[in-house]
Amino acid sequence: MTKRSYSRKFVIGSSVISALAMLWLVLFCLGVFNPVWGEVQQLQRAREIINRHYMEPIDEAALTEKLLITMVEFLEDEWATYLTQAEYEEIQRRNENRFQGIGTRSVRDEYTNEWIVSETMPGSPAEEAGLRSGDTIVTIEGISTGLQTDQERAEIISSNYGGSVNLEVRDLAGEMRTVVVEVRAFDVNPVAFEMLEDNIGYVRIYNFRRPSGRETIAAIETLQEEGAEGIVFDVRNNPGGGVNEVTQVLDRLLPEGEIFVYADYAGQETEIIYSDTEYLDMPIVVLINENSASAAEYFAAVLQEFNQKMECDTITIVGVQTTGKGRSQQTHSLPRGGAIRLSTARYLTPRRRDLQEGEREERGVRPDVKEADEDFQLEKAIQILIGKLILS
Repeated sequence: MTKRSYSRKFVIGSSVISALAMLWLVLFCLGVFNPVWGEVQQLQRAREIINRHYMEPIDEAALTEKLLITMVEFLEDEWATYLTQAEYEEIQRRNENRFQGIGTRSVRDEYTNEWIVSETMPGSPAEEAGLRSGDTIVTIEGISTGLQTDQERAEIISSNYGGSVNLEVRDLAGEMRTVVVEVRAFDVNPVAFEMLEDNIGYVRIYNFRRPSGRETIAAIETLQEEGAEGIVFDVRNNPGGGVNEVTQVLDRLLPEGEIFVYADYAGQETEIIYSDTEYLDMPIVVLINENSASAAEYFAAVLQEFNQKMECDTITIVGVQTTGKGRSQQTHSLPRGGAIRLSTARYLTPRRRDLQEGEREERGVRPDVKEADEDFQLEKAIQILIGKLILS
């Protein structure tokens, strides 16, 4: 009897322990013991109160999106952002140099607020339709661009995907014309090149997204075969891209040594990338401007530092001071669509310079030769290379 009673107590005790263990496991999986759990409960309770007591109906999806935007803004990270699903898909396409739309880069006219075309992407519908740098887009589908927000313009264009949009355009001479531009998907080669006079090669790198590294190296080799004795690399208006792409190019240009340094926010170096012994043995000029950012300005900075370290006059940076971005971002998808893009590391030059360090005017890359007139910058680069070739 005593034995049976003991056995029953043992079974009951075991069941209680098992139940408690299971409860603990469930609570653990739910995150109850996570210090963030209290904040999650706070948000959930606030949401329940709003849904139950607010006098107007609530758009749940819009409320969630606003919360996500606010969370990212709280970080005060100028490169962090919340992306809608459509924006996330667009970024994924752009990482492969695939685009949708008409293919222009534009800026606002400071007086009329109209859109001025700063550049048409190579191979884009805009280029094919004859839009040119300097053209002012006055209306899109009859609606004044001066009255449109960026989002409204994007929505008008995207809503005509698979068809076309009608643009009223004013050229630099003030002449008006109507331009019909297809709205479609298109691929962009991020690199263009040509041989200029006096055996000077010219390589325009539009961005450092895939496959810019491979295409730039191919351009260098082609220009060498055609007899280039010096090369101008143009990274003006280049927004940057990936580490793999920019280091591929730096590896081809520079001899053995450090070409990229990753560091965490505490300043601890986490990874260093090196170039091999093969390098480009000819004078180089790099064109930069205020819109050369991230990988583009890093490209210029590493070449400039190499020139200073070797105390030679092989490489010259021409233009105006760059953006000053020295942070690497990662994009993390969310379970119900969209994503959050965050700065996760800093990158340093081989001399351990942080391009984002200091006040705004101290950031970025300062040119060796300052030339603010963009129409004259390429000519200045050519003059510098001709001078180097004469002296060599």
